[in-house]
Amino acid sequence: MQIKDTRILIVEDEIVVASEIKLRLEALGYGVTGIVNNGRDAIQQAELQDPDIILMDITLKGKMDGLEATREIDKKYGIPVIFITAHTDRTTLDSAREASSHGIFTKPFSDVELEAAIQQALISKVMRNYLEEEDDEDDEPEPKSAPSPDED
Repeated sequence: MQIKDTRILIVEDEIVVASEIKLRLEALGYGVTGIVNNGRDAIQQAELQDPDIILMDITLKGKMDGLEATREIDKKYGIPVIFITAHTDRTTLDSAREASSHGIFTKPFSDVELEAAIQQALISKVMRNYLEEEDDEDDEPEPKSAPSPDED
């Protein structure tokens, strides 16, 4: 996967912020699969769009926050989630770290921070996929060889 071929889903409840992030991502050469403003839609779009990365706000519209949506997405689809938040309190940041190991940064953020977080998440995804493939190969049974003609 080329870094610039990366497809990103934006989950942000403030449309102005989401639109700005979309423009910034496109200016950096990334594709945006969509923008949603709640956890349920994030899970649905993760399945339908199969993005490479999700940028997720922690505070969302509806009953499900970004932390819960991230746990569900990770369990079902294994898509890396990078948190973006305006909340800098220790409890929120600790909860975000527990829900996703792919990064968290606070608004406002620079394009350099955004691109670095995306690249780190992509590397993590590639390594995870590689290790899962290796595990799958190790789990396959050894093929049985046919008996040789000399064996009775």
